[in-house]
Amino acid sequence: MHPDVEELKPKLKEILYDCAVIIRATRAALYVFDDGANRFELVTEFGFRGAIRPFADFNDPIVDRCGRGRTPFFVNGLAVEPRFSQILFEASTDRLLAVPLYSRGKLIGIIDIRDKSGKQPFDNEDVVKAQNIAERMIDVFGDRNLFGHRFIVLSDVDRTFARAPEPSEPAVATAPTVAPVAARATARTHVPRLAALVIEARTAASRVLVPSTTEALSESDVMAARDVLRSILLIPGAVAATFSAFGHIGGVEEIAARSTITEEAQRLIQSKLKVWLTKRGERGGSVRTSVTTPLGTSTATVTPVDIQKVFTAPVHVGTLHGLYLTVVFAGNPDRVAHELLAVLHTHLQLVIEQSMQRGATAAMQVRVAEKLLEPDFTRYPELRRHSDLVSRLCETFARHLGLTSAEVETARMAGLVHDCGLRLLDYDRLYRKRDMTAEELAFLREHPAVGAAMIEPVLGASLARIVLCHHERVDGRGYPNELHGEAIPLLSRLLQLCDAWVAMTDPDTYQQPVSRDSALANLTRGAGSQFDPELIGKFIEMVRPVR
Repeated sequence: MHPDVEELKPKLKEILYDCAVIIRATRAALYVFDDGANRFELVTEFGFRGAIRPFADFNDPIVDRCGRGRTPFFVNGLAVEPRFSQILFEASTDRLLAVPLYSRGKLIGIIDIRDKSGKQPFDNEDVVKAQNIAERMIDVFGDRNLFGHRFIVLSDVDRTFARAPEPSEPAVATAPTVAPVAARATARTHVPRLAALVIEARTAASRVLVPSTTEALSESDVMAARDVLRSILLIPGAVAATFSAFGHIGGVEEIAARSTITEEAQRLIQSKLKVWLTKRGERGGSVRTSVTTPLGTSTATVTPVDIQKVFTAPVHVGTLHGLYLTVVFAGNPDRVAHELLAVLHTHLQLVIEQSMQRGATAAMQVRVAEKLLEPDFTRYPELRRHSDLVSRLCETFARHLGLTSAEVETARMAGLVHDCGLRLLDYDRLYRKRDMTAEELAFLREHPAVGAAMIEPVLGASLARIVLCHHERVDGRGYPNELHGEAIPLLSRLLQLCDAWVAMTDPDTYQQPVSRDSALANLTRGAGSQFDPELIGKFIEMVRPVR
């Protein structure tokens, strides 16, 4: 064990005890990597009472998971993940929280935390608390400048540097180059203090203010209601179902009919709804009507003769008013039909509420993304233009691939914020600089990690990981983590393609733009090495004009 680490044991144990105070864990241990023994040595612990491993090598399940996942994780229960069962059993524990410590891409330490008091499970709040404890340990190590530089602990963010492209295989253009912040470098190292940038990134993200949203129905909410109307038509005897929204989006009426429905039948349904509203002392209003026949038109046309029983009920969603469901039956519905109708009425309310929540979340994310890009990008309109173009292209490409609406929105958001890590860097000195030093290039490659650090606390870990991985290559020679193939998230591979295309073809790019044919040729050459070959084919199919 490093002699300085041995000397620091009392201070490290004092910090480790906060796992009991803050997380309420009954035991915890700190392991630090020993280069000479090529394994992780136990530095200090509490609570294990001898039932603890004195060291752990890279075959250890916890070390392996920390090395592969590169993110804190917890396991609640012996049977949840069999690979950890033996380790938990040997220490007479059944809950585990592990926090990896990284330094420039190398796993150099692990905090192994077990069992909360009261037999409570670990949760995401415990992960945040454990990271704070780990960062205090980092400060202790950093004061001694152990391992050459400070440790970095950051959920879902790891730093490694890519190998340079081989001379025989020129790299396709990707994101704009920017200047490092030389002023942020410490006196002990020529490498800028990424830890300081990460702290600054999280501080900037925490100051994002999102205005509250007003509850209102949107077109997507009406589309969600339309899907439920189709289900209502499956109730025996139901011939039509109508969702009316008075005072929303100018007034909307969605009619789903078992087959083609005549205008006379539509007017009769509307008149019965108006009578029902009048009896309740409520008002309707003008609407624009949309008619669908989700079950086809092969059966008989729905006419006024088929309208024998009509049931209307208000649709309660939050504080909204003016929403109603009307269902038409060709005869007297039986008890089962009534029960099904009651269930689907409740389901309709839940579907609209969930749709509105998704819409509010999406709107909030857009505002958060805008805040992450401002104010610094206003000083560099080319970079803001680049982000906007990549965002629109990501959305278009995701739709072309037939991804879900949620994935399309995520792709659009990732394109918008993929370079937000650059906002903490000083562009003035090296913006558009052609020849950068190795140190400058190395710092440039930190922008995905810094961006992910900014995004994670306000837009979530999933979007942060997409941004973190958008400079990975399918051949494993990308950065920051040298991931291979499908280990790179699909939307990261999609984003990388769109980023490269815009960088090559936009007239206002940071480099000399090339023709569309040249850009297509560059992408084709990069298939299987820099880019996902299957996505390349789909992308070329999308951007190549039909002749």
